[in-house]
Amino acid sequence: MSMITEVELVEFDHEIRYGYDEAGRPLAVPRTRTIRRFGVRIRTDEGITGDYVTLWSAPPLAAPQVVAIARSIIGCRLTDRELIWDRANRNLAKSDRIGAGAIDIALWDAAGKAAGMSVSDLLGRFRDRLPAYVSTVGGGHGLGGLSDPASYRDFADHCAGRGIPGYKIHGPSNGDHRAEAAALRASAEGSAGRSDVMTDPGNSLRTLADALALGRVCDEVGAYWWEDPMRDNAPFGHKILRDKIKTPLLITEFVRGLELRMAVALDGGTDFLRADPELDMGITGVMKTAHAAESIGLDLEVHASGPAQRHCMAAIRNTNYYELGLLDPESGNPLHPPVYADDYAEDLDAVGEDGCVGLPDGPGLGVSYDWERLYAANADRMIVD
Repeated sequence: MSMITEVELVEFDHEIRYGYDEAGRPLAVPRTRTIRRFGVRIRTDEGITGDYVTLWSAPPLAAPQVVAIARSIIGCRLTDRELIWDRANRNLAKSDRIGAGAIDIALWDAAGKAAGMSVSDLLGRFRDRLPAYVSTVGGGHGLGGLSDPASYRDFADHCAGRGIPGYKIHGPSNGDHRAEAAALRASAEGSAGRSDVMTDPGNSLRTLADALALGRVCDEVGAYWWEDPMRDNAPFGHKILRDKIKTPLLITEFVRGLELRMAVALDGGTDFLRADPELDMGITGVMKTAHAAESIGLDLEVHASGPAQRHCMAAIRNTNYYELGLLDPESGNPLHPPVYADDYAEDLDAVGEDGCVGLPDGPGLGVSYDWERLYAANADRMIVD
């Protein structure tokens, strides 16, 4: 039985280019910002390596947790994923637990390689093609060309014209419900009934009254769902939104812990549930949430994009859309670090004529990482053995 002998943590820099100011005006001299990402490599005594590079979670918070979990799994069997997950869930109960996600995903990658099977095959495949929606970057963040309602309208029209069945906006995110509503109305006009539209203010609305105002616009345009409108995640306030607004409500992206997500659902605070393999303790955590949601008749929407997300969605019946993001009509996918050594991509070209994205080929996650490039990106490497 293959035993875990070593865990490597690699922190590296990813540079983001800002070509616009917050009002959407082009900058004469683009600004750059460097953020830290990290990857995990798990090695066994039989020469199997499980790899995962995070795309969204923040190293300053996650990296110490990765190290703590890594120290606890040396000498464990590669197949001890459930035991490792349970220990991490218990030992990190007073923290956000996001460091456990990368470890769990890398363990699944290693298990797939050992078995010669993809992660989705190990989980139990439900589908091969994943219906996709474009998830935009936030307007007003300076990352690209989404700066006014017209730009959201034009991008929605472009995406619908390519046959992409869903379009979700991250609006101005400045707490102004009127600006959020204007971007949503424009997006619905651009879609013109050819694709489902959604909105995600990202917890930016400050009051229940503002959220209700945006919710009425969701009903007006026939939004497929609306997501995380208010600053807090209290079930009571969100139950009021569900009582007053017809559009299905999707929260729990900002709720950590399987038990708390289910408590929000059981208290009537949401119509759909969210889970993310990076943020919610890996592929194991997402599948636990999906099955728990299925048991009470709710859908589980997998948050964000990446190979782990694709394999999870392929094994879940009660889910609707793959989140292809975060995309911009000019800058592409500016937050997504270039980490792959193969042709895996998260952009418009990843969507086929059927409006779906496919699954990576090969065992495990089915992707190859460009570790030499990451090592050269001002990397800090730590070996736990």
